[in-house]
Amino acid sequence: MSLVASKRPIFGLLFLYPSLAERSLPAARRHESSARRTAKRLRVKPDPSFASSIPTDQLRDNVVFNPPSSSPSPYQTPVAFLPPSDPRRSLLAQSHEHANPYAQPDKRLPPAIEKPREKKYHLKEAEIAEIRQLRLKDPFTWSRKKLAQKYDCSEFFVSMICEASPERKRQQQMALDDIKARWGNRRRYAREDRQKRRTLWGRDA
Repeated sequence: MSLVASKRPIFGLLFLYPSLAERSLPAARRHESSARRTAKRLRVKPDPSFASSIPTDQLRDNVVFNPPSSSPSPYQTPVAFLPPSDPRRSLLAQSHEHANPYAQPDKRLPPAIEKPREKKYHLKEAEIAEIRQLRLKDPFTWSRKKLAQKYDCSEFFVSMICEASPERKRQQQMALDDIKARWGNRRRYAREDRQKRRTLWGRDA
């Protein structure tokens, strides 16, 4: 009987002998025990300087200022924590003065990007009632924009004092449903996720 040499490499046959494989390749596999031991070594206790010396029943009545370890700077300590005779108070005042040159009364501010609008309170009760009547009578012709232009007020003010008729609301809802029917799965999931986030914001508040 003749012996035929295998063409496969010797390391490819180690699965036949598990004990030999563990001795020849000690770093080939990471076990759960080694992972747990590594995680345990990474658990470092906090520095003692972070521990508060104030009793537990008085923690709510005190403010602890514990900045990170770094070179001292007058910009780190808030003014509320500095004594009245501390020279860092003057340094902080000078830094704020140089940081905001427009705080001085003789300095002119840069020009505004948009012309500021002045609020007007010129509409009387009769005009407000007329706006409501026009909006309720023909919401298609008298939109918020046209009413705002006619009575020289903002669209937001028009939306505050009156609202569209139920028929107009129903048509707007139908148009919105038609738009949503053409949405894909990605946009629909994104809108549902946005609605969930808004609900969670209200719970956090």
